[in-house]
Amino acid sequence: MNNWDRLEQVIQYLGLNVNSFAKEIGLSRAERLYQIKKGNYAISKNLAGIITERFPDINEAWLLTGEGTMGKEVEPITNTKIPLFNISLDAFDTDLSNMPVAYELEIPLLSGSDFAFVNQGEAMQPEIEHGSVVFVKEVDKDAVVFGDIYLIISEKMNVVRFVRGGNDKQWRLLAKNVEGYDELFLDPDHVKAIYKVKGVLSMVSL
Repeated sequence: MNNWDRLEQVIQYLGLNVNSFAKEIGLSRAERLYQIKKGNYAISKNLAGIITERFPDINEAWLLTGEGTMGKEVEPITNTKIPLFNISLDAFDTDLSNMPVAYELEIPLLSGSDFAFVNQGEAMQPEIEHGSVVFVKEVDKDAVVFGDIYLIISEKMNVVRFVRGGNDKQWRLLAKNVEGYDELFLDPDHVKAIYKVKGVLSMVSL
């Protein structure tokens, strides 16, 4: 399996085409990918890093060398349907069965997600654009990794933010768009549920 074969396998698992995949990983044009298809370039360490940062379940070592498996998980990737919610974060409930499902998505590489939702607002731009579909998986509060992005459902607020360490009694919640959104503080005891962002896709790609 050559460089393009591996790249094409990733694109197919994501349910995208070359152009939409290029957009998802932040490339202005797909020319760089087509050069790999022509055999002019290999998958660089930088490109592999960009892809695995956007889609964390991809095995970077496999992408670079072909050794091992495409997914980091040992379990095979399945076509589990992911419920998509298209409602305001303020309307989110910790009991997902109480929320109306707008659609069920089949994205094999993100099948480990608990659900997806349509992002509303510009707080996390350009990391997460308004109207993007965000895939998340619930984690325990003790498993939160500071610096990662989470959907937080709490007694005080429901937001998508970077979580940073504050002190023993507060988390610092930061937007990507720091010019338009203030830093927030939240007591972890007030958190009802927290979900790690596993992937982001534009509506155009779906």
